[in-house]
Amino acid sequence: SCCMQEEIFGPVTCVVAFDTEEEVIERANGVKYGLAATVWSSDVGRVHRVARRLQSGLVWTNCWLIRDLNLPFGGMKASGIGREGTKDSYEFFTEVKTITIK
Repeated sequence: SCCMQEEIFGPVTCVVAFDTEEEVIERANGVKYGLAATVWSSDVGRVHRVARRLQSGLVWTNCWLIRDLNLPFGGMKASGIGREGTKDSYEFFTEVKTITIK
């Protein structure tokens, strides 16, 4: 469905049953976007395994839209270039110029 293939900015949830972690990771990574993902599980080991393999710049666990402004923010694939947030914003929002004077 398009709600699982497009980058929709809004309160939209797609719920689809799956049988294995491998299947859900393949589905999640099978899109051209990778801004954010959520993993819902009480199994911390599963959360870490899945989150590491997701091609997403941000992974929330058992929550959504909680963001610490001191942490880097940005997507992967067609969802952005680089990271922003605290020290990461310097490079993201500036251009370095070298001027030499003799």
